[in-house]
Order: sequence, then structure tokens, then C-alpha cells
Amino acid sequence: MSYNTETIAASLREARTAKGLSQRVLSAMTGVPQAQISRIEAGTVDPRTTSLVALAHALDMELALVPRKAVPAVRSISRQAIGPSSKSIAASLKEMNRISETLRNLQIKMPALEGITQLQKSFAGLERFQSLDIDPDVLRNIRKTMERLPDTSDQQEAIERSLNSIRGLRNQLAHQPLASQAEDRPKPAYSLDEDDDA
Repeated sequence: MSYNTETIAASLREARTAKGLSQRVLSAMTGVPQAQISRIEAGTVDPRTTSLVALAHALDMELALVPRKAVPAVRSISRQAIGPSSKSIAASLKEMNRISETLRNLQIKMPALEGITQLQKSFAGLERFQSLDIDPDVLRNIRKTMERLPDTSDQQEAIERSLNSIRGLRNQLAHQPLASQAEDRPKPAYSLDEDDDA
């Protein structure tokens, strides 16, 4: 398999997992057999152009021929446009699961502690966003604050800090513009230079 085929296979696999699609669902969306998608992602076959076009379209990607000199610029722009990497997404999901587990353990260890139910409700509100664009470090800090609750002398203050962090994160996600909204904004057909006013 050539270097370019490996790059294409990795890009398709990463885009599919970033969208949370299984190979079976992608197959249903594109008409490309699931076994063929598996072989393309594994790099065991050279994909046909028709399959690539169908997969790219379903994954909000575009196939383009780029002059070799422009490849570094295109890669840089692509990284910015794609958003969080699959590693970042996986780290965020892992932290979300760990926070959920920490809350369950706190409920068991400290059922009478006031504020645990409120923490669970706030976290449930955060989970509803299904956003993958959450900084895993922010989630890790929230989890560590919660894990220290049993050993903290001022538990109510720690609960309040955790609540404020979760609410702040939830508000940030709620007010984030959707990618589709950014694309729908009209773009000017031209711009005026300062020299044109004279």
C-alpha cells in the first residue's frame, strides 16, 4: 500500500469515528459495502474513486487534487477546520465516564451529603449536549475536585466549586455557535480597499 493510500485510509477512519458512525451505518448512508469500508480503512485495498467520493461526501469531506507545493498549507487549514482530534475526543469521553463513576461512588459513600443530587443533575445537563469539543483537562479538574470531597473539611465549598465549573462548562457549550451556523453565514462577494474611496 502506498503512503497516499495510508493517509486516505487514516483520514476516513478518523472522520468516521469523530462523527460517531459505525462502518455499518456509513455503509447504509453511502451504499458502499461494510466489508469494503473495512478493507479501505485497514488499507488492504486501493479504494475506487466512486467509493472515495461517496464516503467523503457522507463524512463532510471533499476530495481534491492539490499541487504538491500547497500540501503543507492545505494540511494546516484542514487541521484547523476539523476541530478536536480523535485522541482529544477519546480523552473527553473517558473523563465524562470517570466523572459519572465518581458521582455514583459519592452517592454510595456519602448519601446524606447535601448537594450530591444537585451535582448529578448538573452533570446530567452537561451530558445532554453530546459535544465532543470539551477540554479533557477541564473535565479532569472537575473530577479531581469531586474525588477529594470525602477528605475535604469544607465539603459544601468543594461541591459549590464543582457545580460552578459544570455550569460554566455547560453555558460555554450552550452558547457555542454550531458549525452549520458558521457555514450558513453569507460571505461578501467583494471587499473595498481603502484606495477605492478616494
